[in-house]
Amino acid sequence: MKEVGRIGGMPPFLWWLPFGPVPSIEPGELKAWLDEGRALQLVDARSGAEFRGGSIGSAAHAPVTEMPASMIRQNLDRKLPVVVLCLSGHRSPPGTRCLRARGFEAYSLRGGFIAWRKAGYGVGK
Repeated sequence: MKEVGRIGGMPPFLWWLPFGPVPSIEPGELKAWLDEGRALQLVDARSGAEFRGGSIGSAAHAPVTEMPASMIRQNLDRKLPVVVLCLSGHRSPPGTRCLRARGFEAYSLRGGFIAWRKAGYGVGK
């Protein structure tokens, strides 16, 4: 088994399993971070079609169906927090878990893209 597929010593097929909650952030808190110019990284775990329809800020695309490899390909900076988002908040926890197992300060966007839009926040292409 290649090391790139292992997450915190776990075989790659176990990364998806729900091993408890992950830290999350509310849409309003993420909006405040973005408005104040806080240095952070956004990763969108939705499908390609969903992502092409718009995302938050300059989010990188890392589809949940390709994890953990899609997270690893992002070359994220371990010094900056990462917020993982999906459509409704169900696909982002595995990505958050994947990043946290690799030493990142990572959060799942609670309620996902739906909650972001419901709050009236902007969407970028």
